[in-house]
Amino acid sequence: MEIREAVVLCAGLGTRMLPISERVPKPCIPFLNRPILHWILDGLAANGVKRVFINLHHKGQQVVECAKAHPAGLELRFSQEPEILGTAGAFWPMRGLFKGEAFFVVNGDIFCDLPLQALAARLDQAPEALAVLAVRQTPKGASYTPLESDSRGVLKEFGKGANHFTGVYVARRELLGRLLGPGPKELVSDLLRPLLPSGLVRILRYDGIWLDLGTPRSFLGASLAALEEISRSRLAAPKESRLEYRDGFPVLRHERAWISRDASLTGPAIFGEGVRVPERCQVGNSVLLPGTILEEGERLEKTIAYADLKVPAEM
Repeated sequence: MEIREAVVLCAGLGTRMLPISERVPKPCIPFLNRPILHWILDGLAANGVKRVFINLHHKGQQVVECAKAHPAGLELRFSQEPEILGTAGAFWPMRGLFKGEAFFVVNGDIFCDLPLQALAARLDQAPEALAVLAVRQTPKGASYTPLESDSRGVLKEFGKGANHFTGVYVARRELLGRLLGPGPKELVSDLLRPLLPSGLVRILRYDGIWLDLGTPRSFLGASLAALEEISRSRLAAPKESRLEYRDGFPVLRHERAWISRDASLTGPAIFGEGVRVPERCQVGNSVLLPGTILEEGERLEKTIAYADLKVPAEM
């Protein structure tokens, strides 16, 4: 099945990413020196998607401008939500606009090598299914909602099990017929859970790259994990950034970031566009987002910095 349409969910308030999300909506926060949304749009375009629907609420105009700056030439449609409609209610304003039999959905706060072709193939294999969710094994200590499936990959229950939902799935357009009118609705409680007794939801177990960018702690951990992948040549450095080594640590530096020779690194770090690190600064295990200018002698450790904000993010 060729699927040419996708939805990226971008309307959340970003409360888990405060105080950074007070200034920039979460999908527009630079991850590895590029907006999270751009990485997602890259993946959609690489998998043959042509039309992308993006829902908006918090700082919606920034999301629009960010999406339009992406170079892939995708056809973009925006759905402004005066009231947040939730992970299922978001589809009500879009329901008459889809042209294809099925569409992909991606949460706007993840970094993932999107398994879209595998999802489409799994949907083809189960013509009775209305949706296929990409899931992965839940890491020890993680708080993601677990789910349970049977040996055939039929989703049986939420709330227990060894896997968790990744925020990436494929759905048939007829799933939207299960929406009972407009208003706020959630994917699990209002759309998927009522389908479980009928066996209409499948899972795809997925072991590729998947990083949660939703909180300062997870964002920092994901950034440093991805930097490690770049240093091992398992992930390419983004355009306009380069991998360097300072004081024995890997650094991802935007070509328009400046680090004084008299500054020192105490761990790996990422430096965004316009960042300036003057003399006697010490930086380690941190991400400096675009425009951050440190004072001489300042020290950052396990921190996300954005302009004058310094957000501790213990990993």
